[in-house]
Amino acid sequence: MTTSSLEDSGYKHIHATADPNRYERQLRVFHDITGFTKLGVAFENTSDGRSYAAIDMINSLSKTLGFSVQACHTKSDISDTRLAEYSVIKCFQTLAEQVDAIYVTEQGGVTETSLPILIRIANEHKIPTFSQSGAEEVKFGVLASLSQANFKYFGQFHAETMAKLFNGAQPYQLSQLFEEPPRMAVNLKTAEIIGFNPPLLLLGASDEIYREIVRPK
Repeated sequence: MTTSSLEDSGYKHIHATADPNRYERQLRVFHDITGFTKLGVAFENTSDGRSYAAIDMINSLSKTLGFSVQACHTKSDISDTRLAEYSVIKCFQTLAEQVDAIYVTEQGGVTETSLPILIRIANEHKIPTFSQSGAEEVKFGVLASLSQANFKYFGQFHAETMAKLFNGAQPYQLSQLFEEPPRMAVNLKTAEIIGFNPPLLLLGASDEIYREIVRPK
């Protein structure tokens, strides 16, 4: 939900949840575990597309961590899903020849139909991938993402918020900032295919470990 600020939803009767640094945490973790030097990102080159893919953050973080960014433009916000899927597949084919890691961003062309193809392209080129959307894509073969652990931490945050409301607090008085603990999801089969040896710290921080690549139904 869009909020007025981290402290204020804009309405006294509404409490929203905000996690403004989620995507930055994702990329920092991805960089920590793989040490990539050239990151590939496929996204629609529109205001919304750049926002969804967190391009400004990626470019800023690249200067801090010392990696370069290779962009490839897709079609996302269109009615023709097949065309959107094809555009992402073409981008992965291009990026796989140019980068040493790919950040799999949320967009219209990343679907259960296209994802197995995207994974195959990345794996054939031994390229580690990280899902922006979360652990569901890790189950399908993306190397890693932040774990949602069945939304346990998210649910706990809202349960605590509701308890405070039941005890007399007003929605606008409560903190909206929620940052998930640094827990991971990792696909060990993908790691094996691309020759990536997961560090013990990654395995120790993983709530979700997949040993096979599941094909979407």
